[in-house]
Amino acid sequence: MISSRSVAHITLFLTAMMLLQSADSFLQPQARSPISIAPTKQQQQQHRYMTNNDDDDDYIDEDSLGDWRSFRMNLANSATSTSSSSSIDGIDLSDDSSPPSTAITSEESSPPSSTTSSSTKERPKSVSKQNEQLLSAQNSALAEEYINGVWAHESSIPEVGGLVCRMPLESEIYRGSPDSFMYQKLQTFLDSDDYDRTEDVTTRQQQGRSSRSSSSSTTSQSMSFSALAAKTVFWYRGAEKLLKKEILQIMSTANANGRIDPSDLDEESLELLQLYMDHQSTWQEVCLVTEMSNEGKGGSKTITINRPMAFKLSKSMARLVLMGALLASENDSTNFVRKERDGGETQNLVKFLGAFENQCAVYVGGPDDMDKPAVLVHGIADLPGAVEISRGTGIYQGGLEAAIDGVLSGKYKPLDFRFFVGHTRYAKGQLEDAVTKGKYQPIACSRPLVLKQCIQLPKPLWHEVLEFCGGELKEISKLELTKREDL
Repeated sequence: MISSRSVAHITLFLTAMMLLQSADSFLQPQARSPISIAPTKQQQQQHRYMTNNDDDDDYIDEDSLGDWRSFRMNLANSATSTSSSSSIDGIDLSDDSSPPSTAITSEESSPPSSTTSSSTKERPKSVSKQNEQLLSAQNSALAEEYINGVWAHESSIPEVGGLVCRMPLESEIYRGSPDSFMYQKLQTFLDSDDYDRTEDVTTRQQQGRSSRSSSSSTTSQSMSFSALAAKTVFWYRGAEKLLKKEILQIMSTANANGRIDPSDLDEESLELLQLYMDHQSTWQEVCLVTEMSNEGKGGSKTITINRPMAFKLSKSMARLVLMGALLASENDSTNFVRKERDGGETQNLVKFLGAFENQCAVYVGGPDDMDKPAVLVHGIADLPGAVEISRGTGIYQGGLEAAIDGVLSGKYKPLDFRFFVGHTRYAKGQLEDAVTKGKYQPIACSRPLVLKQCIQLPKPLWHEVLEFCGGELKEISKLELTKREDL
């Protein structure tokens, strides 16, 4: 007699065969002109110096690297992935239990050609026309830069000027540490008879067809059904089911008053609760990395850029942004907005309100140092007092006095600037550890995605960034969108 598990495996095999046939265009070789990047004489000398020294801490002059951000933009806009019978869209299909490849991928296919052995897929140039229209109304120059050259791609490590995006709990568990109880449980669950492998694949196919047959706005967000989409939905739905099962089990330990005593929970349940609570407080954060010390081995700092706090300034909000807050006492963590100390501060407050009172984008940048004056972020290179956060990014901090004068004179608009109250500070190795454990995904991107305002965006910034990356991140974004009823 054939066991239920054998039947499931046979069904999955047949489904995979149909997938491979439907994804035939991904398997066709693609013609592409080679990209030649000839090193300069200075770069050749630098390379010889580096290869002739065993010291890993040798200094590298940033100027010798050339315009590496332009190179990465070209790379993001024309990613190439090698296709084979066991690899589609850069994802290794030979073993469902292993995490997906981190290769730069996209599900957008190009016309097939037989002249080469690789398939090239263009990344999306636009993911939301409504977002573009809103940006045009807020900042026409930045909108033009966005429309003509926006790009994003996933990275393996965080870097100053880049982003780190909070991943869903399902993804964090799937990509997490092999030592994690939840990671081990998920891998066991995905390979068990308790999880019907074919159920969600069929459901995903029906959802994709249904959404493609609906209105044009829904069509742009429809779920494509490819081998990559099937693999992503397979582990995502599995993690989703496992989380529901585990949380219901924890809830069953509640007493008559509905309270759960942590001392009654085992180590595995406590791990899940910690993951769940942390995810709730950082859900879909998009964070700009502003500091990375000692080449990523030391402390780091990020600013969350998609948590709006205020769109206009009251006098108390203006004081908070301009001067910060004070602790009520050393033994009391309660903050209060301080008053002006002298005539100079009063004059600055009046000018600040004159420039930004009716329109000001203030955000919660993170839980640390919220009592300090807000950080000003913008893209104006020649603003006096401004400092570029990292060479070549085109993203600047500071220059508040010049910004106020510029807005009052009509040279700049209030929405050319973003104010962030607080930030998140990471001790040595903490941010890198969070990336390794699947909590955050580092993303390199063009500056419009960082500088644009996140005020009532039709498509939230988190989804916008992930969809520009393409590949598995785009599929995860689509799955997360199915949970929302507010969009």
